[in-house]
Amino acid sequence: MKKEFIKVFEKETTIKIQSAKIDAIRTKDIVKKGVRVYKDGKIGISGAVGEVDDEILIERAVENLVTDIEYPFDLQTGPVDHRNYNKSPLTTEALLSHTESILKKLRENYSEFDFSETVSIKQMGTHMYNSEGLDVKYEDALFELGLILKEKGGPNLFDGFLVYYGRTFDEAKFWNQNVEMLNAYRNEVELPVDEKLPVFFVGFEALTGLLTRSLNGELYATGSSLFQGKLGEKLFNEKVNIYQWGNPKQKFSPFFDREGCILPNEKLALVEKGKLVNVFTDKKVAKTYNLPHTSAAAGDYDGMPTLSGTELRLDVDSQDITQALNGKKAIFVVISSGGDFTPDGDFAAPVQVSFLFDGKSILGKLPEFNIQSNLYKMLGEDYIGTFENPLYYGEESTMEGYYMTISK
Repeated sequence: MKKEFIKVFEKETTIKIQSAKIDAIRTKDIVKKGVRVYKDGKIGISGAVGEVDDEILIERAVENLVTDIEYPFDLQTGPVDHRNYNKSPLTTEALLSHTESILKKLRENYSEFDFSETVSIKQMGTHMYNSEGLDVKYEDALFELGLILKEKGGPNLFDGFLVYYGRTFDEAKFWNQNVEMLNAYRNEVELPVDEKLPVFFVGFEALTGLLTRSLNGELYATGSSLFQGKLGEKLFNEKVNIYQWGNPKQKFSPFFDREGCILPNEKLALVEKGKLVNVFTDKKVAKTYNLPHTSAAAGDYDGMPTLSGTELRLDVDSQDITQALNGKKAIFVVISSGGDFTPDGDFAAPVQVSFLFDGKSILGKLPEFNIQSNLYKMLGEDYIGTFENPLYYGEESTMEGYYMTISK
């Protein structure tokens, strides 16, 4: 009988902020353990929170073989690969110092706003190993700042954010960025006059969600993907490269999937120069639908490997936003809630908070408006590019730009 173990650990110190003051400090130190056993093409799984003895979890997993769940796939036989992406994380003392310094400046200089939510440091890791020789471990540590900004006396639940995430933190760079942004809240400006305007996003969740559904191998094979039957076809702008991303330096998560598989070269092109060349799969979907296996298994530490999603990334294809804009002013979207893509790829959404943006600096706050487009236009004729984020929002983050139809 073959055995496989997954251990997930997380240690976090979080400072709760209320009214731009420290309200509480909480810590957590959690270990989760999962065990899988394999016999005669079947899998049994067990799991627990805490340092439960492996033998107890093995016994429970063996008992769960009676559920008769099939798993007729070979286990990974290697490698042994342990990686730590941040061996010098910020200390609790540094967390407190940065938080107190930032809140003091916010209270003194931006008293018309209220600030709440959290600042934290998090150390995390995942260790997966089995009886066949696999032994892979990912460790990391992040500083995360996420403050909700609300205009005092205003009607909205929130009006914006101060955000940052990364393995290090430079408070001077943070203020260089956010003084400009906070001052822009005080400077209301009009939308540029044009039917289509350049619109930029940091983390366009609606687009990522649509691409994840459309590039899922199982959904593709069963006819539920927007790209059904289009493997090998040119879909988008020549500049567009969409990867299944496996490099933890950018994605802040393990370099292996929930079946212990590692993506060769830590990235795989799904869309290359605008052409659909792959969809992502786990072992089951690859075998069932005769598709290439792309090491995209997800799932809980105590659950079956599934193909619920994977890390997708539009690769950086452009260098200078100001040059791409060629003298035009753009929109940088901060809050857009209530819109989405249709099954056919049409997109519409209201934009509640955004700024006028010249490619480097935030110039002023724009009124509310609506944006419209279509997936094939956004990643086709109206695609501006994917850039390294010029704003100090987080390590390894990108900014994407598209021309979109604007209406009030």
